[in-house]
Amino acid sequence: MVRSVHQLRQRAIKDLSVEDLRRLISQDVGLHWLLPVALDFLRETAPQEAATGWYDDDLLSAVLTRRESVWRDNPRLARHLDETVRMLTDLSSHIKREADSYRATLADLL
Repeated sequence: MVRSVHQLRQRAIKDLSVEDLRRLISQDVGLHWLLPVALDFLRETAPQEAATGWYDDDLLSAVLTRRESVWRDNPRLARHLDETVRMLTDLSSHIKREADSYRATLADLL
């Protein structure tokens, strides 16, 4: 894991796959640069979830479960994530719990 994360850190952001973003974000690597990219991707793909009933939960889970301080330091991104999650209509029970926890923790920001 350490080796692959180190290798991913050497890539340009534009060359990272969704799985690469998930892995780096899960390890709290480069959040300042990667969270905006991940949030934009999640927002862009949210309408597909409504149309197909399927949504890739891995990146969303990685983003939702970052430390509270990450979001308190970036309230605009916190609201962006909350708005995106509200666009999703068919969350798995696991992701719904994570989203509920996220909202409860940051209720004063959202």
